[in-house]
Amino acid sequence: MHDFDFEHKHELEEHDFLGCCKNCSNSLEIIKPHILSFYERIKHHTPATLAKLSPEELYRLYQLLDDVAHLEVGDHLGELILTDIDIQRVLPAIRSYYATFFSLHEVHVTEELLESDNPWETLESFPLYPRYQALIRNQVEELKLPHEKPVAFIGCGPLPLSLILLNRLYGTKSIGLDNNEGSVTLAKKCIESLGLKDDIQIMHGDESLLVELDWDIVLVAALAEPKQHIFQNLRAVLKQKGALPVIYRTYSGIRAVLYRPVQPKGFKIVNQVLPTGRVNSTLVLLELE
Repeated sequence: MHDFDFEHKHELEEHDFLGCCKNCSNSLEIIKPHILSFYERIKHHTPATLAKLSPEELYRLYQLLDDVAHLEVGDHLGELILTDIDIQRVLPAIRSYYATFFSLHEVHVTEELLESDNPWETLESFPLYPRYQALIRNQVEELKLPHEKPVAFIGCGPLPLSLILLNRLYGTKSIGLDNNEGSVTLAKKCIESLGLKDDIQIMHGDESLLVELDWDIVLVAALAEPKQHIFQNLRAVLKQKGALPVIYRTYSGIRAVLYRPVQPKGFKIVNQVLPTGRVNSTLVLLELE
């Protein structure tokens, strides 16, 4: 597995006033050039050109954005950053890059895992593995949903790590759904290589398949799209299946620089868990209105 340092100290952390409201304007002027500079680095990239980067180059570029998203800033400063007119102008390109990065990095990790003589060891050495562990622990232990209930995951991707960790940590059985046939093929091979095919099923299709499947909790991936269509279909599914819990992952605070926050219609928020440490996603528990 490639050795990347994801926990280095970012130069912005040297400014000890970041996040203090009395200096928010000054802090914005320090952070803003870093966001705009990142945009300048990625604005000419396309999914095709990013795919040509080596895994090391791809991760190194991502780390520049990741460091900014994990600065300890308060709500007021976070709002100033996200509503700044110059930053708003570049956010669509940055968020598009972020989604492309994850689609590429999951393929890299899965392919390396499939070539490994010890796939579990390879997976556990993946630099972002501890973050996924923390996210899953937050999901189970903070939202307090029964982990023995089967989970359906919309947008599982080629590396269904959330389902893998739900099973490894809590014994949860699950179904992963994805619209991308290539992702489904890789995900099936990944699950088989880890010896989990009896506990995790991967299917090609969208959330409309949930009507026919056996599950008690549905999880919507942070990058699953199109969100409006997904939640519209979920409302129809739940009206047939009953008022089962829905968990979706979104982005809040300064982490919203990574991807646009989601506000699903037709649902009410029951609970939410904000990210801690280097976790990116806010977890939101929903019920039908």
